[in-house]
Amino acid sequence: MNQPLTQALSLTWKLSTVLILPVIIAIYVKVMDAYYGPFTFSELDQGQNSHKWIILAIYLFFLLCWNRLNPHVIHLLKRLEY
Repeated sequence: MNQPLTQALSLTWKLSTVLILPVIIAIYVKVMDAYYGPFTFSELDQGQNSHKWIILAIYLFFLLCWNRLNPHVIHLLKRLEY
């Protein structure tokens, strides 16, 4: 009955592991720009590696949270099918 919706939600949930990276980068650039003066993506790309390590740490933290929540979300999506 709700199978197409459940499949779309499941696909969105799985794709969030990849699609979150540009979101993290955009938010990081906005926060750095707001609190520490002018900061652009090109400065992030060509600048210090510490910024890249911070973004990597945030992404790995997201993946850890995703991994912990995944069984619960899959179970919820299976319940929505019926």
